[in-house]
Amino acid sequence: MAKFTLSEILTATGGELKQFPGKSCISDPSEFVVTGISTDTRTIEEGNLFLALIGENFDGNKYAVAAAKDGATAMVLSTLEHAPEDIPVILVPDTKLAFEKIAEYYRLKLACKVIAVTGSVGKTSTREMIASALSRGCKVYATKANNNNEIGLSQTILAAPEDTDVIVLEMGMRLRGEISELTHIAHPDVAVITNIGVAHIERLGSREEILRAKLEILEGLCEGGLLILPYADEYLQKAVAEGLIREDVKIAYTFTEKVPLQKHPYGMASAESISIEGDHICCHATAGFGEMTSVILRLSVVGIHHVGNALAGLLCGLYLGIAPDRIEDGIASFVQIGHRERLVEVEGVYFLDDAYNAGPESMMSAFGSIRRLAKEGKAYACIGDMLELGDVAAEKHFEIGAKAAELGLDGLLVIGAFQEDVKAGVGSVSSDIPVYCFEDKDQMTEKLVDLAKTGDYVLLKASHAFEMYTILESYGSIVRKGNEP
Repeated sequence: MAKFTLSEILTATGGELKQFPGKSCISDPSEFVVTGISTDTRTIEEGNLFLALIGENFDGNKYAVAAAKDGATAMVLSTLEHAPEDIPVILVPDTKLAFEKIAEYYRLKLACKVIAVTGSVGKTSTREMIASALSRGCKVYATKANNNNEIGLSQTILAAPEDTDVIVLEMGMRLRGEISELTHIAHPDVAVITNIGVAHIERLGSREEILRAKLEILEGLCEGGLLILPYADEYLQKAVAEGLIREDVKIAYTFTEKVPLQKHPYGMASAESISIEGDHICCHATAGFGEMTSVILRLSVVGIHHVGNALAGLLCGLYLGIAPDRIEDGIASFVQIGHRERLVEVEGVYFLDDAYNAGPESMMSAFGSIRRLAKEGKAYACIGDMLELGDVAAEKHFEIGAKAAELGLDGLLVIGAFQEDVKAGVGSVSSDIPVYCFEDKDQMTEKLVDLAKTGDYVLLKASHAFEMYTILESYGSIVRKGNEP
């Protein structure tokens, strides 16, 4: 847990010290130490500094007295109106900015490296893969859950132990300027961009704008820092070709297929001999920065796209000087978190719970995974809308329908506003694949009970708001006729 003197907090925030020393009887701010920064009185611990964030529906300043009663020994507030007596208070005009500045101060104070991950699809999986790749060779601290905005990223940095070797941070965004804010807090040594897709195109208008938003990560990248990109992404290649990357930045590429290179990058990692067996993937990888190293990567995953994630992890490990065999072991330990590619058996039917979120790229990849898992058996998909696609939503839902048909899925069960577009996409490729449309998940589940047989495979996927994973419980309950498993 991060420790600060009040002098350090004053330096970081530029705030003004008020109500000091009070009962503490300490006259020197450089001798007054707080342990940990809390923004929530429900989780505050003795000795914490309480920082009063302000949101649309709350004002943390109003909880200052409660924070003091719960153990806070100092505070950062934007008003003294609710300040308790005899507690040192640092007054600032903007507590959110102060929180970010404290996190930035601590990041620069730590003797560690920072790896930042962004992209349209696969940020969390790539973040976790990189953390796993490094875990056998150094002490790693990574973003938890979906804490990838300015508050979550700051909390992650401040929660990192003082002996951390590497912090792996995920950076999300919806609008221009948001990743710029994050990267100036984190000052990464390595930046990883997973891809440029159509997520948030409704807000940004075009993939070119999405590209520029993701490239903001470079604003805070240290001088001579490393940028890892998938070579296959046409928009990222365009960024390199058009000189949108700072000249001092070192570029490393990941490849999952052979391509001719006109100019060799600073670093590269490629995969060959990719073999798939059930829920495991194995490949031969070659990677390095000048001098190349060969390793065998074994992944406990079902999505072929994870090979690219593993290559990014391999490059990060080699760049930080970790032994190749330790990187191999770390990558082998990777497991998905949350409702991401979770294979669950319910009464003889195998569900691929990939319901955390969905975009066109991840939806098509998931179709490939369920088809591959089912082998010669039946493969179905229960899907809902992919949100925030704006004017291209109908087109993208048509495309995923066509992809499902091309891959030979045995049926689609669909809810949401774009059912007819999915159905039209399937029909553009095949008239033999049934598409069932429903008003809600209950209807979908009832049909699935009739449709799915023992040994069949079923994908659950949609944007997070649909909570498609709830089908697992309702399906099991119907099949068991309400009896406990």
